[in-house]
Amino acid sequence: MNEDKVLQEMLPEIKAVNKEDIKSCNIPISVFVQEAGNLNERVSLDMAQLLEVGMPPELQQRLGLLRDALFAAEVNWQEQQSEREKALALWKEKSPHLYALRKEILEHLAFAFRKDERLMEQIADIEEGSSHADAIEDLARLAVLGAQNPELVQAINYDAARFDTADAMVSEMSGVLSAANGYLYRDDEGKLIRDKSYTLLKEVVDEIRDYGRFVFRNDPEHVKGYSSKYVRDRAQAYRSSKNEQQM
Repeated sequence: MNEDKVLQEMLPEIKAVNKEDIKSCNIPISVFVQEAGNLNERVSLDMAQLLEVGMPPELQQRLGLLRDALFAAEVNWQEQQSEREKALALWKEKSPHLYALRKEILEHLAFAFRKDERLMEQIADIEEGSSHADAIEDLARLAVLGAQNPELVQAINYDAARFDTADAMVSEMSGVLSAANGYLYRDDEGKLIRDKSYTLLKEVVDEIRDYGRFVFRNDPEHVKGYSSKYVRDRAQAYRSSKNEQQM
């Protein structure tokens, strides 16, 4: 996709934007991208008049490039959001089984080892920690501890095959959690690139609109091409709603 190539080419400039300079977008990004594209078409038609009042001709090219970069950055971020949601949904579905098995093995081993101070100290150590990563590590350690003490486990008639089940679950759930956490950090970076791309494009859009609003200040219809239709429509809807409430 051409937009992806543009994004990669402009990435150094985009990343150079300071976090404190990032502008917040008060309309949907997809709408802003579309309006930037519409503005580009408008500029092509009005270029002669805009140049007459000193608009730099390279501003239109920059508008097109930044529009493509923001489009690609938004698509990438939305895809990352979707993948993260899938990973989180999988964790939410399977994690109760992880915690249930951890509790089951922990309770049985605590009973089996109740007369062994050294083993009970290990059980107490395993119980510390409260994160999801801790729960996975706990289950792995419990499986090892149980397998290392078969006589005590057999003495309470606990099924040692549960330790194999725990090992398999640890392998699976560590991968699920890593995926969910990995997308979390990728989302942060992806959103940052998206927001910085928007900031650069917003600066160009605002500058071009300033030129357009001045050139066509006496043409009410034409000057609309240099403002946000989305914002105008929202404002009109708000005014209509207020008028209806007052009637």
